[in-house]
Amino acid sequence: MIAGSGLPAPAETLFRAVAAAADALYVADAAGRIAFLNPAALKILGYADATELLGRPSHDTIHYLRPDGSRFPVAECPLLRPSRTGETLQLEQDSLVRKDGTQVAVSYSSAPVELAGGRGVVIAFRDISARLRLGEVEASRARIAQAADDTRKTIERALHDGAQQQFVAIAMRLESARHLIGTAPADAAPLVDAAHADLLEAISELRRLAHGIHPAELSRRGLAAALRTLARRTAIPVELTAEDLGRLPPEIEAAAYYIAAETTANAAKHANANHIQIALARTAGALRLTITDDGAGGAAFAEGTGLQGLRDRADAYGGRLTLDSPVGGPTVLTAVLPVPGHQAAGG
Repeated sequence: MIAGSGLPAPAETLFRAVAAAADALYVADAAGRIAFLNPAALKILGYADATELLGRPSHDTIHYLRPDGSRFPVAECPLLRPSRTGETLQLEQDSLVRKDGTQVAVSYSSAPVELAGGRGVVIAFRDISARLRLGEVEASRARIAQAADDTRKTIERALHDGAQQQFVAIAMRLESARHLIGTAPADAAPLVDAAHADLLEAISELRRLAHGIHPAELSRRGLAAALRTLARRTAIPVELTAEDLGRLPPEIEAAAYYIAAETTANAAKHANANHIQIALARTAGALRLTITDDGAGGAAFAEGTGLQGLRDRADAYGGRLTLDSPVGGPTVLTAVLPVPGHQAAGG
């Protein structure tokens, strides 16, 4: 229900007339108290009825946090400033606080309005979280594309400087042996033996390179088996708890594996951890991977870091990555990756 409180009749009539507008709308009186909301505003803010908000201080109720989650005083509130200055203010990105305490990204315009008790403000706002999310996904995909290109160049260098040079050397040895077979077969034999040894080494090098790109066990036996092998090979003890998930889409298995591999490597190399726990489970339509270490903590997402790359990988598949890493530890990284239509093994 549209409701007003403390508004003069003309203003009440006007606000009711525009209440069905596409934008969310609310009014704060001269004291900064919420005096009017339309249904779109209630929906975005997570309230069922306007009476839950009417008369409450606008700043302390729905606009006390900056987009980064830090608090700020009412004196610095841009949304209420027009009631003091008479200006009309537009902000492309800010945030409001929902009933459940979460923040919602919004753009808004705030304009002065004369009310019975003095000058208040009328605020029209829009939820832009979906737009920002799309921008974040696009940026994540761009970073993944760049990382893939960097990886491709690394592989090309590894092939050129390693296996390719070995194969060239093998070809030269075999060519020399071919010329000697007819005239000095005894001299050709050591060249053939050396070429054979070089060939075995080159094949091993290719296998090592291929393992770094995509573990063979992940393709053959699935995510849980690959994580068990990862746990055995990690330098510090790793405890793995995994449900019988059956096979998942290959791209989801690969994303989860590389998130686990990178996170355990970081814990072992940089966090001075002594123990790591990996938990793998299926929730409704999603795969949940939780990695906990007892290291130094203080990890954070930042541009150009491995953790940001992992978040990009999760974002690219429509998932999300969260991190809780207070200084002193423990560090808990959680990845939730969507698995549309996935059923439990045997289900």
